[in-house]
Amino acid sequence: MRTDMTITHADKDESGTLSAWPLLPMLAVLGLLVYASLDQGRSAWLADSLAILLAYTLAQAGLCLSQKILWFKHASQRWAILALSVALALFAGLKAEAAFWPAMSTGHVNWLLPAIILVFIFATVLPAAIDLEIRHRTQASLAAEASKHKVERQMLEARLAALQGQIEPHFLFNTLANTRALIHQDAAMAEQMLNNLIAYLRAAMPDMRLSTTTLGQELDRAAAYLQIFQIRLGARFQFSVRAADEVRACLIPPLAIMSLVENAIKHGIEPQPGEVRIDISASSEAGQLLVTVSDNGRGFRDELGSGVGLLNVQERLSALFGEQAELQLQPGDKGGVRATISLPARTGELA
Repeated sequence: MRTDMTITHADKDESGTLSAWPLLPMLAVLGLLVYASLDQGRSAWLADSLAILLAYTLAQAGLCLSQKILWFKHASQRWAILALSVALALFAGLKAEAAFWPAMSTGHVNWLLPAIILVFIFATVLPAAIDLEIRHRTQASLAAEASKHKVERQMLEARLAALQGQIEPHFLFNTLANTRALIHQDAAMAEQMLNNLIAYLRAAMPDMRLSTTTLGQELDRAAAYLQIFQIRLGARFQFSVRAADEVRACLIPPLAIMSLVENAIKHGIEPQPGEVRIDISASSEAGQLLVTVSDNGRGFRDELGSGVGLLNVQERLSALFGEQAELQLQPGDKGGVRATISLPARTGELA
C-alpha cells in the first residue's frame, strides 16, 4: 500500500523543483531577538547581524512564496514578487538596525548597510531564483515537447489506421466472383480457392489494425494471397517465398509486403502475357532486415509509383522507423521490378 510522504523543511512546487523555506534563518532571527530582549546592553554587531539575517529571511521567504503560489505562472509575476520581497527585506533590515543600535553610538554611513544587505541577498537569493527559473523553463519545454509527441503519436496512429484501410480490397471480390464461376466448372478448384481465401483472411484480420506484425505472419498472408492468384491465372503463374527462421520474428508494418505484391500483380504480372512469377525473399544483414519482392512482369511504367500501395508502404516505414527504413525500386535482372524494403531488424515491441 502506497502512502504519501510530507516534506517538512522543503515543499515541492508544481514544477517539480524544491524551494526551501528559510527556517534556520528564522530561528536565528528569533534567537537574536530573545538575546536582545534579555540583554539590555545592546551592541553594534547584534544590530548588524539581526538586520542582515532578517533581510535575508524575508527575501528567501519571498522567493519561496513566488514559487509556490499557483497564481504566479509567468516568470514576470515571480520576479515581481521577488523584487517586492527584496524591497521589503531592505526596509525591514534598516528598521531593525535602527531599533537595536546601541544608544549614544555613532552609526554607519548611510549607504553601507543597504549595500551590505543587497550584496548578501544578490549573492544568496538571486542565484537560487535564477536556477529555479531555469528549471521552470526546462520543465515547461519538456512538458510542451511531451504534449507535442503525444499529439504526433495520436496523429500517427490515425494516419496508420487510415493508410491500412486503403489496401485495395478488389481482389476479395474478384476471388469470390471467380469462386462462383468455378463452382460450375471445377468444384474441387473452387473449394481450393475458398480454402486459400480463408487462410488469407485468418492470417490478415487479427493484425490489420496494429502498427506492426511479424515478418512470418506477413509472409503467410502473402503466400495465401499468391495461391489465390495462382488458381486464377493458372499454370503460367508461379511464385516462391523464402525466409530464414531467425528473421521471421522481426517486426514489419502489417500489409507492407502485401502492398508490394499487389503492386507487382496489378502493374507487372496481370498485363504481361506468357509465364510470369513473383519471388519474395527476406534476410538480415548488419542489423537491417531486407525484404525483396521481385517479378518478371512489364517492368517500369509511368504508373508504377502512382498507386496507393507504394505510398502506403513509404508512409508506414517513415512513420515507424524514420530515416532508418526505406523502400527501393529497381529494374529486375530478368525484366520486371525488384522492390526492396530495408528496416531495422527488431523483435518484441516498438517504443
